[in-house]
Amino acid sequence: MSGGGGGPSLVDGENNSREPEPPENRQTRQTTFNEHDLGETDDGRYDCRDTFDDMFYRGPDGDTAQYRCDSWDCYCCAHRMRMNLIEEMERLVEERPELRRFLTLTIGEDGPSTTDAQHKHLTDRFNALRTELRDRHPNLSYIWVRHEGDEKGRPHLHLLVDRYLPQDELSTIASRTGLGEIVDIRRVNARNAAKYLTSYLGKGALAQLPDGSRRYGSSADIDLNVRGGGGDDGPTTWRLLKDDPHTDIARPVVKADFVRDHPPPD
Repeated sequence: MSGGGGGPSLVDGENNSREPEPPENRQTRQTTFNEHDLGETDDGRYDCRDTFDDMFYRGPDGDTAQYRCDSWDCYCCAHRMRMNLIEEMERLVEERPELRRFLTLTIGEDGPSTTDAQHKHLTDRFNALRTELRDRHPNLSYIWVRHEGDEKGRPHLHLLVDRYLPQDELSTIASRTGLGEIVDIRRVNARNAAKYLTSYLGKGALAQLPDGSRRYGSSADIDLNVRGGGGDDGPTTWRLLKDDPHTDIARPVVKADFVRDHPPPD
């Protein structure tokens, strides 16, 4: 259940939840995550450190970086991206202390019954709610993260928004747009605001979602740059290579080298 693929968008502007990270950024990005501390996978996902251990990037100056698939299906990469997301949300909230209204949106009791349909419904209905809120509150800023499900298994979105939104107004709009009447919004301490979002990002969070589901996002004025960003509009000059066991010479990777059922990198 990769983050790639099609599907409706929850995004006004920048959202990198399905964009690959160039290998040069993977080398230089500062983070508290150490992939060697992961341990063994215990949820059935593959680990690209093992599955593609013979693939690597080579830069124009001869520098190399181990291949990472950047898939939420991968135990290693999902953990790395989740830790980067936590780090980035903490940075954003520190820079934007006005993001201190915590909002939760859940599909109603009469929503779809299957997981895939529920997530699609949540996406569609949030797009409708966001459009109406934008008409009522111009320049509304927010960041959001998707949660797999509450105690009843219903998926929901957690947001931090930059202003007071009356609860009765939110409930009325949510009901009209198909999200149900109950909408929870509360003011949180600016110092701890990020924790209200990141507390839902425990081990394994965001991994088990339907194909095409965006996992996080932001309004157009916020650059939620989780994978590090390229800093360069042109294509990367790093080449993806594979050690050939028959010749001991690295060769370019081809599609047949990807033995799993997820797409190769762009």
